[in-house]
Amino acid sequence: MKYSLIIAGSVLLVVGLLLYISIPLYYPGYGTINDVFKANRGATSLGPNESEIIKNISAQRGDAILFLVLTGNVNVSLLNSSKMPIINQQRDISVALNQSTYYIQLINTGNTSVNVTYTYGIFNAESISNFYYGLGIFETFLEILILIGGAMILWAAISWILTKRK
Repeated sequence: MKYSLIIAGSVLLVVGLLLYISIPLYYPGYGTINDVFKANRGATSLGPNESEIIKNISAQRGDAILFLVLTGNVNVSLLNSSKMPIINQQRDISVALNQSTYYIQLINTGNTSVNVTYTYGIFNAESISNFYYGLGIFETFLEILILIGGAMILWAAISWILTKRK
């Protein structure tokens, strides 16, 4: 049996998993962004076919808003200063803003009441884009590392089974 292959695969698998799980502890900016989302959590209840403007935002040029519905199945609309919809999406919005006043509206399109929890953050558009781009690349690298480790272990196990049959 190829123990060196199993050991190397196990090391890659364990190190990759540990790094992946602990990303929030060491990835640059993760804690800051998480703190913004924690500080801007909210909750509301919407009746059937009801809508509610939950936030009024004054944005500067180059800002971006990320709005996430944590629980509840509702649409999210970003309204301009005239309260006309700019974006209407299911559950989440992420958009770069110009200098203006905006409103965030939650819309329950269902026939039953819904309790909604949400969070949002207003960030520099370029910085938040770069953060998530870099995080995506890093997570992909770690996923590949984990897969390589698992494949090495699987290859060693299959090789061992096939040599035992002979």
